[in-house]
Amino acid sequence: FSQGQTYVLPLLMAVLPGIDSNDFKKTAVTFQFLNAILMLVTCIDCSSAIHTRNDLTEIEKEVCLSTAKFEDFVTEFLNRTFQMIDTLSTEMSDAVVLNHETNSEDQEASQELTSMISGIVQQCSKKIFQMIREKITNFLAASSFSPKISRLLNGLVRAILKGNPEETLKYLLPQTCERIEKILNHSETTILSDHKGDPELTWSLTLFSELVRARGDALIIYKPMILSVFHRCIHIIHKESYEAVANAAKNLLKTLSYVYPLEYRLTVENIEEPFTDFLPIRAWGQHVEFDKLNVQFHIPNEDEVDFACEFVETFIYPELQLLNEKCSKM
Repeated sequence: FSQGQTYVLPLLMAVLPGIDSNDFKKTAVTFQFLNAILMLVTCIDCSSAIHTRNDLTEIEKEVCLSTAKFEDFVTEFLNRTFQMIDTLSTEMSDAVVLNHETNSEDQEASQELTSMISGIVQQCSKKIFQMIREKITNFLAASSFSPKISRLLNGLVRAILKGNPEETLKYLLPQTCERIEKILNHSETTILSDHKGDPELTWSLTLFSELVRARGDALIIYKPMILSVFHRCIHIIHKESYEAVANAAKNLLKTLSYVYPLEYRLTVENIEEPFTDFLPIRAWGQHVEFDKLNVQFHIPNEDEVDFACEFVETFIYPELQLLNEKCSKM
């Protein structure tokens, strides 16, 4: 179907109303549909190609012009997603989310959201990524959120970390660590031993636990502030806050010590302007020859291994020793 590409942007825009805070199932299916398309296309404004190339068919010219709407699509998608999260963060919606069935649908929607945004940010132009990163970081910094909607928020963070860990950490990790330190410095001394916890601290620790999922070599320069947060919060007794600290420890050790692919892209070609050598729309939906795959892997370097070992010796061993002592007294 030679004209199939001309329907991509209209389809993407048409299904956005399916993002509905009152219906997780519909939202999950909407994310799933969007993800199925966005896995196969690059989110790049190729409209300038009609002025720089003379080998375009009429359909390709039409598709190139339609890609100018990618920025509008991403903006509208994020606005609807943020609106849904804001609605779910109210007390009334939180009470609904406690339902087991809704929790399952919430998890499904979160997984699809993570996959979808990951697909966008790893195959979009630098301009669109910067817009996405800015909108998400501003949204996350604006207020605290209930742990009950953390899956959706974690999906946003995880996705942009995959797309560009250095830039994402630069705008989020220092501010998050400072926020945690500020809460601890200006709160009562009992905050760490209070079973009721502090909602803002719990949210900040949850965000922190996601940020330390970033690629290991990108985290190294933040080592002092990361260790400082663990030193201050490792013994917190509030359940949800402690779970966030535990998740942070797990995520940090995994990202420092595991071997994993660095990116998942439709094409290895340069997708930025000018489009004289490569036109991104011609890669839409195309398969990649197996022998032309050039997968880049994260392999832990010496600094990352040293960081992981220091973390285990500083935090994990003492906690295990404390656990053994408690068990021996039972």
